[in-house]
Amino acid sequence: MSVRYRWFSQRRKMKDQPWPSTHWRGFAVAAAGLLFVAFAILDYPVGLMARDLSGPIKEYGEFVTHFGQSEWILITCALVFALGMTAAGTADDGDRRARAKGVFLAQAASFVFLAVASSGIVVNLLKGIIGRPRPNMLVYHDLSPFAFDPVSFAGNYSSLPSGHSTTVAVIFTAAAFFLPRHRILFFSLAVCVAMSRIIVGAHYPSDVIAGLAFGSWFTYLTAIFFSRYRMVFSIDERGWPVPRNCFSALRPEFMRKHPHHPAPQTDLDLETQKGH
Repeated sequence: MSVRYRWFSQRRKMKDQPWPSTHWRGFAVAAAGLLFVAFAILDYPVGLMARDLSGPIKEYGEFVTHFGQSEWILITCALVFALGMTAAGTADDGDRRARAKGVFLAQAASFVFLAVASSGIVVNLLKGIIGRPRPNMLVYHDLSPFAFDPVSFAGNYSSLPSGHSTTVAVIFTAAAFFLPRHRILFFSLAVCVAMSRIIVGAHYPSDVIAGLAFGSWFTYLTAIFFSRYRMVFSIDERGWPVPRNCFSALRPEFMRKHPHHPAPQTDLDLETQKGH
């Protein structure tokens, strides 16, 4: 068997491993509880309140909400993928470090691209199938947030789940996997950005919660898929995806901090010659 086919065979066998973690069960229960509370208590009053928001809060929402658009993320990932493959292809045959850096960068860009694009397609299908009216239908047409029109695929009936919130969750969950020491920060940023969809009156709170939960779960599932093929991630002892290479290893050589070696001691270095 050639090396190429042996490489794929080893990765196919890894898919037979048991599921690495049960964290998703607690996550699913918590997300379902928050979704039920928002759906039953918060959606109607918050949907009406968003109509009267103005000033800095409104400006904040209108500015931040554009961060959840997937187009700029997909274009950036495509450029990073091309950069990584170019770096790997142009590296010298003996420079395995540079080749590995390029391959890892390309794989990381592929991971984010696949998570954003695939989750966006699934969310758009769910929007049309569920058919929940947007908050503007409550404000201007007095249509309850519970007046569903399933399989309508109409723009005014595409509120649940929030597509922007899904994209935001994918970005910050991926960032939390790459930089696990800052998970709490990325979670907080995801919530702050996703709230902008409520401020601008595009979604109800339960739509945002559903989008965040789905985006996080989908990114986790994608990371598990990549780890099964030994790409980008490996699974630690607690069942979480962790990057196979640290991002600090991608720094160019001139940006690395080289250890400072002190000058050799001579007979004139009287201060450092203790005991004399």
